[in-house]
Amino acid sequence: MPLKTLNTLLRVVIDQGYPLERALQHIGLDFNPLADQNPETTEITTASYSKLYGLLMELLQDEAFGLGQEYHAPPGTFRMMCLFVIHCPTLEQALIRAWEFHDYCDQYRNTSRERISGPLVPLQDDQMLCLFQRSAPQESDSEHIGHANILLMMYRFYSWLIGREMPLQAVQLRASAPASTQHYEKLFGCPVAFDMDNSGLVISRQLLRHPIVQSEASLREFLRLAPYPLVKRDVPGNLKNLSAKVEQILVSAGPERLPTASGAASQLNMSPRTLHRRLTAEGTSFQQLKDDLRRELAVQYMHKDELSIDAIAAIMGFQDNSAFYRSFKKWTGISPGMFREQLQREREAKA
Repeated sequence: MPLKTLNTLLRVVIDQGYPLERALQHIGLDFNPLADQNPETTEITTASYSKLYGLLMELLQDEAFGLGQEYHAPPGTFRMMCLFVIHCPTLEQALIRAWEFHDYCDQYRNTSRERISGPLVPLQDDQMLCLFQRSAPQESDSEHIGHANILLMMYRFYSWLIGREMPLQAVQLRASAPASTQHYEKLFGCPVAFDMDNSGLVISRQLLRHPIVQSEASLREFLRLAPYPLVKRDVPGNLKNLSAKVEQILVSAGPERLPTASGAASQLNMSPRTLHRRLTAEGTSFQQLKDDLRRELAVQYMHKDELSIDAIAAIMGFQDNSAFYRSFKKWTGISPGMFREQLQREREAKA
């Protein structure tokens, strides 16, 4: 994590009357970053940042992610929100339910912010703005780092929910623009716009239909490690190879509108031939990546009992149900009906 990000939290810890020396010992730092004008390192470990963040939440008795929030979230608020959304079938419903949860909590807070009907705002070019902060007076957003942290942590949480990095088109922040925006563009891996009406993440509309893949069992482990999973150093969009970049394009498009190899190559500013050659060098192909994603999505949807097999076929973009049945058998070796029967037997055996 950037050292200046840690310093932001460290100053708040000191303001709470906590001894600086004890705080530095708690997070494992052998120097005082606030006193050193030219530190040898400009970054610290995520583990140290996570420990400091946890200490700050304990001191403030506040789980509001980042700084600059209008209100405190008592311990347990995030856990309750997670339980509220964990059984949602899709990303869209999880975003809506999380918004409803916080809207319910707002009834018991003395807030004067403008009411917004929901967390999803349509934009141009088939994009959606996912809101994570309500409107507030501009002067309350003077702390850029804390403000951006709220969105970054929510990005990581919802990426965890869908089991993959959530492709970002852009980020919008209410905060006024700093002298340099490079830090924030590097932080999110996409363009960042300041002085906006609301703060949120801009994603493809199709991504909203992506299924939630986590369960209460995996949530327990996630919460046990928190806040580490929310502050780890992974940078959105920092993909290691071409295969990962192609996968992000496919995920962003959604199962109904998967692009052709030519379409994906165009988005990557290369020719289809170059795309094919480079994927072959990585031991895969565009069709293989496409089939892998469709198989993964189909299996995830099959675990949702509220969805019929025909409904899953429609969600996956198959106009002919028989074509989905053939594809599913090709992907998994068994028919959708047999797959559902196996799931039922496994559940009965565990009961």
